[in-house]
Amino acid sequence: MQSILAAIVWAWLMASSFIVSAYVTPYASPLAATGLRFLMALMLMTPIYYWLPKQPEHSLNNVLRSTSLTLKYLLISGALVGFFIGLFSALKTTTSLNTSVMYTLVPLLGAILMSAFGKRTSWRHWLGYIVGSAGAICVLVFTREGTLNWHLGDGIYFIACTLLALHVVSVQRWGGDVGAFIGAFRIMFFGCAWLIPITLLWGELSNVAWHAPKFWWIIVYLTLFTTLLTFVLQQVIIRFGGASRLLAFSYTVPIWVAVYQALQHPSEILSYGFIIGSGMVLVALFMIDSRKNLQMESSNG
Repeated sequence: MQSILAAIVWAWLMASSFIVSAYVTPYASPLAATGLRFLMALMLMTPIYYWLPKQPEHSLNNVLRSTSLTLKYLLISGALVGFFIGLFSALKTTTSLNTSVMYTLVPLLGAILMSAFGKRTSWRHWLGYIVGSAGAICVLVFTREGTLNWHLGDGIYFIACTLLALHVVSVQRWGGDVGAFIGAFRIMFFGCAWLIPITLLWGELSNVAWHAPKFWWIIVYLTLFTTLLTFVLQQVIIRFGGASRLLAFSYTVPIWVAVYQALQHPSEILSYGFIIGSGMVLVALFMIDSRKNLQMESSNG
C-alpha cells in the first residue's frame, strides 16, 4: 500500500512537470534549467543526508571508493539527466501533448530492457503494456488539443524516453539496497557530477533570465516537487513495488496531463474517448502490477 500511494503521488507530480516545464524554455536553455534544478535539489538534500543515520557501507565515501559502484551510479544518473535535457529540448519544437503520448512508450521500453537484463516477463505483462499504451493515447487524442503531428522534438523525446526506461531498470538492478532518501541523494550527486561541467560549458548561462521572478517560481517548483520529491518517491516505489509498478503507474501520467489541459473545458474529460482510455489504463495497471508479476520480478532480481 505504501508504494501504491507513493506511485499515485509520483504520477501526479510527473504529469505536472510536463505542463510546468514548457513554461521554463523562454527563460533558460534546457541545460541551464536542468543543471540549476539538480544543483538546488542537491543543496537541499545534503544536510539531511549527513544528518540521517546510515550504515558505513552506505556512505557516499564508500560509493566513491568503489569503481564499480561509481560507474553504476554514473549510468543511473546519466540516463536521468539525459531524459530531463531531452524533455526541455523537445518542448522547444513540440507540445506537451506529444511528449505525453511519447511517454506512454516508457513502460514498454522498460520491459524490453528488463528482458535484456534477463528478467522474465509473462504474456499478461506484455499485453498490459500494449493495452496501457493504447489507453493512454486514446485519452490524449480526445482532449481539446487532440491532434498529433510529428515534430523534430518528438524524435528527441523518444531518445529521452529510452534513457528514462534505462534509468528505472538500472535503479532496481543496482540501487535497491539502500533507503529511498539515500538512493535519491546518490542519484542527485552523480547527476550534478554530469551536469555542472556540461552546464558551465554549453548551458548558455549568459542568456538565462536570472532577474525574472516567474523563472524562479518555475525552478523552485520543479526543484522541490518534480525533482527532489519525485526522486524520493521513485526510490520508495521501486524498492517496495519493483520497477514494474513504477512503469505501470507511468501510464496514468497522460491522464493527469489531459485533466490539466481540460480544466477550462471540463466536459472534455467526460468524453467517451477519455472514459474508455482511462478504463484501458486501469486494466493495464491490474495486468502489469498484479502480485504474480511482482513476485516473478522479485524472483528474477
